Amino acid sequence: MRTLFLLSIGLLTCLALSAQQDAMFTRYMFNSMYLFNNPAYSGSHGYWTTNALYRTQWVRFDGAPQTIYLGAEGTIAGDRAGLGFSLFHDRIGLDRISDFSANYAYHIPTGDDGTFSIGIKAGAFFYRSLLSQAVVWDPLDPVYAGGDQKGIVPRAGLGFYYYTPDFFAGISAPTLVAIDKRSDFNLNLDRSGILRRHYYLYSGYVFHLDNGIDLKPSVLLKYQPQAPLQADLNLNIWFKDLFSCGFSYRTNDAVSVMVEIPLGKKLSVGYAFDNTISNLQQVSAGTHEIMLGYNFTDEVQWKDPRRF
Repeated sequence: MRTLFLLSIGLLTCLALSAQQDAMFTRYMFNSMYLFNNPAYSGSHGYWTTNALYRTQWVRFDGAPQTIYLGAEGTIAGDRAGLGFSLFHDRIGLDRISDFSANYAYHIPTGDDGTFSIGIKAGAFFYRSLLSQAVVWDPLDPVYAGGDQKGIVPRAGLGFYYYTPDFFAGISAPTLVAIDKRSDFNLNLDRSGILRRHYYLYSGYVFHLDNGIDLKPSVLLKYQPQAPLQADLNLNIWFKDLFSCGFSYRTNDAVSVMVEIPLGKKLSVGYAFDNTISNLQQVSAGTHEIMLGYNFTDEVQWKDPRRF
């Protein structure tokens, strides 16, 4: 199994790297189908689940990002395959960005109580820059003279995921190829395109302690060449399936606290708060994130829920 996962890392990292920042989430560890940008996660639970999330970043900062996410993923073909669908919309300053993607994953039992998954995704990236609303010193500046800019960029990505009942690890590149008609290239991500290639590598383990307490440390590494390597270090704690809380540190960016409460057997609600530790701290009142999840699962599965 170790060989399979190392080969997966090699396949992705040997490709040419090329960044518009992908949407950022704090509660990514509760739905890595999109929040990790990994299509191989689709269907790994063995049942269908849906998530809705709203994130408002850097409160009080004019033009700060606001993100809405909707997603669903589940199994088909007797649990050997998974499907996933995700939709998100970003407002960042004058930019309006939407993305719709469909994922397919194939799950391979490894014989060691684990499963290795390979996933592909395909979708379209819709962008619009409202340059006509910009407040500029010189209205005749040629940068803004063309008015609003908009376009559609089809793109495709790849991911790998390995998991057991208590361990998980994955690597993905959600935008391996893209077709940007605005630029003079196809199936490539050079410096003239709107999209850049990002890599995500993550892993975690669940420790079962006494008195029904579960402890899950995890780490997420995010890489793209035009920015420093960023790491999220996380610790989540579950208390007898009554609720969970967690803490996270994102290098050079924020420290976070989060909580999740199940409302019955199928519904859950979660909240996260990021306290900015970068230079934006002086003008930002932090970041809020709210999530609502629903599991289409039976009682037997819910009594022994996976923590990722």
